[in-house]
Amino acid sequence: MKCKQALFKTLLILTTLISECFASQTVTVRGIARDSSNNLIAISVNDTIRKFRDKAFENNDWKGYDALATNKNLYTIPDSAGNYVITAKVTDTLYFSKRKYVTQKYKVADIVKNNIQVHLNRAQCIPNKECNQKIPSKLYIFVGEKINVTSVDRSQYCGEMMDSEYKAEYKIEQEFSEHCPSSKIVFTAYDHNSTYEFDFRNYDHILVFVGEYCGDLIHLKYQFFPLYKTADGRWATPVKLKAEQIYQLDQYTPSKIEFDQSVSFDLPNDLSEEQIAQLRKYKFPEKHYDIKDHKAIPIMGRYAEDLVKIWKVAYEKNEE
Repeated sequence: MKCKQALFKTLLILTTLISECFASQTVTVRGIARDSSNNLIAISVNDTIRKFRDKAFENNDWKGYDALATNKNLYTIPDSAGNYVITAKVTDTLYFSKRKYVTQKYKVADIVKNNIQVHLNRAQCIPNKECNQKIPSKLYIFVGEKINVTSVDRSQYCGEMMDSEYKAEYKIEQEFSEHCPSSKIVFTAYDHNSTYEFDFRNYDHILVFVGEYCGDLIHLKYQFFPLYKTADGRWATPVKLKAEQIYQLDQYTPSKIEFDQSVSFDLPNDLSEEQIAQLRKYKFPEKHYDIKDHKAIPIMGRYAEDLVKIWKVAYEKNEE
């Protein structure tokens, strides 16, 4: 009896050791993975990169992502013929994914044993609304106070779009065109990697231009001006050199404006004289700003009413 128990324990230990050895065994996986258009497919071990990416979005911490995404032991893509090579443990799972395609996953052991070839299929998608209207049915021009701007997930829509799409909700503070029946307005906006200064989401108040196209309210792309309160309660925008060039505002002389005391732009505390001179030249000219106490204080700008007139001239010229 004792001999049988000892034998059983020995077999159990051997089985455990063999299982552990098998689980830790690393193999080179060679296979084929394609999609209907023969474009790039992402192959990830245990979906590690997506999990890291989702966590990074949640915590706003991307430290280590670049190293992970370029780790050949965790991620690869097939060549133009669909051939791929990746090293993984036999107990790992390979995830085959591509935007707008149905992800497939297989155990490494099964891929090796059964010589599995992967063919990704297109996922069902939501068709985009077709609209060929060039001139808006209505045009709303107003001072808007940002209530909420959220990204629109377009991963379920058909086709690809280079722009990011946003759903924007604003309170209408002052109108300069057709009357909106509500004091709040919700519209769709598009943007393509604008820098901070030219991204409308970064301002609490903007002069915004929204058109109605095929029944939908759409922000006229890139058409906005950041606005700030003046001492006498009006809306105005300070002179910005980049905006002057882009919107060709330099042909319209700005006005001397006393902005509200809260309107200023913070500067670093340790700027040298040379750095201040550079700021004077390229961002905060002396004729447009006072610089004191590590702040750039606007003294010249354009009122919202004047910006509307300037914009309409350019808009009508482009429509000719």
